[in-house]
Amino acid sequence: MTPKQEGIWAYIVKNPTAPLSKVARATRSSPSYVHSLKSKIGTPNEVFEKEAKAAKVTRASILDTAKAYVTKDRAADHGDMEDNFAVIGKYWSVHLGVTVTAVDVAVMMTLLKAARIKSNPAHQDNWVDGAGYMACGGEIAAK
Repeated sequence: MTPKQEGIWAYIVKNPTAPLSKVARATRSSPSYVHSLKSKIGTPNEVFEKEAKAAKVTRASILDTAKAYVTKDRAADHGDMEDNFAVIGKYWSVHLGVTVTAVDVAVMMTLLKAARIKSNPAHQDNWVDGAGYMACGGEIAAK
């Protein structure tokens, strides 16, 4: 890769939604050259724009992501959620010497995520997973 190409890519990585004309001006290139270089990776601007939006975290985006995770059919990979939590509860019951229910499992997994949040509050997966475990626990408790 030439130094000019490296400069263009570096600018695009730092400014993924910048229009071609802005990239061209900043890197002292022609818009057509930037376009031809950018088209080699086959990534349309919509992908960069979606990633930029995804970077903005809101309570709605956390809940939407958690909802997508817990409503997706994961039984083929992990088994039925209620059955899985019940089995985990039985394993933990044997280890701890006390009864642990499926609802307790949801609470304990939420607390695990809370502990991870304490270590790294910026890691969004823990917030999403915590919300998901609370939703699963609420569903189990309602049955």
